[in-house]
Amino acid sequence: MTRAAPFAFIAAAFAAGLWFASQFPLPLWFSGPAALFAIIAAIAIRKQHEPLWAAALLALFALGAARYTLSVPPSAADTPAAYSGRFVVLEGIVGDEPDVRPDLTYLRVQVTRMAVNTAIVQPHGAVLLRADKSIDWRYGDVVRAYGVLDAPPVFADFNYRDYLARQGVLAWISRPESLQRIGADQGNPLMAALLRAKDDVRHSIQRSMPAPESALLAGILIGDDGGLPAGVKTAFQRTGTAHIVAISGFNVSIVIALVVPLLSRLLGRQIAAAAAIPAVIGYTVFVGASPAVLRAAGMAVIMLFGMLIWRRGFTLNTLCAAAFFMLAADPDLLFDIGFQLSFAATLGLVLYLDRLRDAVQRRIEARTWTGILADLLFTTLAATITTLPILLSNFNLFTPSAFLVNPLVLPLQPAAMILGSLAAALGLLSAPLGALAAVPAYALLTATLHAVEWFGAQPWAAIPIYGFGAPHALAYYAALFGISAVLAQKPDIRQALRSMMKKRLSAGAVLLGAVVLLALGSVYWFQQPDGKLHVTFSGAGAFIQTPSGRQAVFAGGGTLPAVMGRAMPVWDRSIELLVLPRRDDYARGDSLPILRRYTTGVIVQPDGADEPSAMLDEWNRQVATQSARAITLPVGARITLDAGVTLTVEARLNGAVGARLTYGKSVFDLAGDAAVISGTLDGAGIVFVSVRGAKPALLNAAAPRAVVWADAGGAPPALPLTTRSYALRDLGTLEFVSDGNTTWVR
Repeated sequence: MTRAAPFAFIAAAFAAGLWFASQFPLPLWFSGPAALFAIIAAIAIRKQHEPLWAAALLALFALGAARYTLSVPPSAADTPAAYSGRFVVLEGIVGDEPDVRPDLTYLRVQVTRMAVNTAIVQPHGAVLLRADKSIDWRYGDVVRAYGVLDAPPVFADFNYRDYLARQGVLAWISRPESLQRIGADQGNPLMAALLRAKDDVRHSIQRSMPAPESALLAGILIGDDGGLPAGVKTAFQRTGTAHIVAISGFNVSIVIALVVPLLSRLLGRQIAAAAAIPAVIGYTVFVGASPAVLRAAGMAVIMLFGMLIWRRGFTLNTLCAAAFFMLAADPDLLFDIGFQLSFAATLGLVLYLDRLRDAVQRRIEARTWTGILADLLFTTLAATITTLPILLSNFNLFTPSAFLVNPLVLPLQPAAMILGSLAAALGLLSAPLGALAAVPAYALLTATLHAVEWFGAQPWAAIPIYGFGAPHALAYYAALFGISAVLAQKPDIRQALRSMMKKRLSAGAVLLGAVVLLALGSVYWFQQPDGKLHVTFSGAGAFIQTPSGRQAVFAGGGTLPAVMGRAMPVWDRSIELLVLPRRDDYARGDSLPILRRYTTGVIVQPDGADEPSAMLDEWNRQVATQSARAITLPVGARITLDAGVTLTVEARLNGAVGARLTYGKSVFDLAGDAAVISGTLDGAGIVFVSVRGAKPALLNAAAPRAVVWADAGGAPPALPLTTRSYALRDLGTLEFVSDGNTTWVR
């Protein structure tokens, strides 16, 4: 295996090192020994000494850890994030294509200088700005913004902060008081020309055919699906066909499919592969060279080089070589969902497509229409086999309709792409000519939309799957690749394995059963309630575990579901109480991941009327599914969570509610991101509140022992030395433990 696909081991060890360094930060001096280990690895792999492979893989692991360590951005002290929570005046250049949404526009601005109070600073890095859509913002614009810098939010089911950090954005101004254009054309001239060409193509498409077909064609050709209605986007997601409307490996593969087969017959396979490389590069430049396109193009170019060098086509080795070089160039790709799906889908095609074809080729002629449909079905199935865990753990959705919709619409896309490109090109010369040429593409796009929307509207099109996390994904892949490895062996090896299992089945079963019982017993023993109150803070929420093991949640944004998953016993998937601080879609959105993963007994929410919304409908469906009781309680109502543990409903500003948790001498006042009112903090030993929600004077008057600042609202103010201050923005999570007399931090 090391000779047939060495890069499979190389890429796996390197990626494992990247992941390890991301979870356990390493010092920079580690890079030196790692480089030495890499030399040893290169020698071992070059000489093909099998005993040295273990040392080589360990060296590659160290090299991956060192590469990630070197890629970590500099300290926040030299970035705009160092001034989080302060009012600033910043100037900078729009360094990327504006992200135009239906109601606003996001600008990624490279800061050139910034005024903080009376000081002028020049931090390094980018800031995300939310701008008015009514202004035609362009790449290269020089802007001046007035507003409060803040860290990007962390949502209950998506870490938006980490997502932006991987793009070099560590701070944002979500509501600029003023945003002005003070200059233009300050970006890279080549990039500006590419984006202007992209705009011209977009406008030509819009003139050639009506919406939403024009928006679909723009998504297929240039990756711009902003014009698609929300309902159509949902239909693509529910049918597993969202890859059609985003520039990805599918689009690049169409370019290759148009070039390689034609030239292979005329000039030979290797010359065709060489000609396809500039075609892929040209297409990448044409569509704007966004990160998603670069990822797909990079994998395609390495694949084509593999055809030139190894002369064996697209194998497991060339795929893993592509992954290795791309991760070496950009370690953050390992955590990019697009890269994960691209790699996993291609891996499925490499490993399983031919096997699925061979299984039925004796029964079905490949050239018949049934053979063509079977081939498309197997392509979808092969890609789904390896992408399913990623889809379930990230999107909580299984789409059985994909096996019907993809075979129906995928054959239409190459023709739609070619004919649509021709219509867009002619439309640049003459709008009437472009509209006439667009008729065939329009028909194909209409058929695609009708099929996707019809199937997407069916109740069985997508099945929600909640609670599927990283451990389940790892177990799935271990089982999948283990079974695949056994099936790939020769028949005599499989027979030997069967004979061995028959001989050792009894002893092995007893040993396995003993190990499983010991593991389960250990888990049960160590996860028993310890007789103490545990309160864990994350984001703007709190997770409460009583001395006897009952559980309650004060809802708030952030990574609270992940915190609960680590803190709760593995056999316990229920919470007794869920408190919503506000009666709005934001609070419901924070609570939805919890409702989807855990059985909930009682839900307490503020009194008031509900505004109709899609979020409210989804929340009500989830509550009804769980048979949970959603109730309102008056201010001052007390709930007994456990013997000696009570929770009292407190009033907050703007109709919100908070909670006061009492256990003996330990008193926690929970406000999260809801603004508190005077007097509610008195007597609390620990106050949980956002920077926007409490004034320093109010906290000083209450004199709590500790203040936990929710992960929102900028930098916490200074408090007296007698009050401990904890910022979740820096800590992530914080757990307090109480025996009723003493409270301490774990």
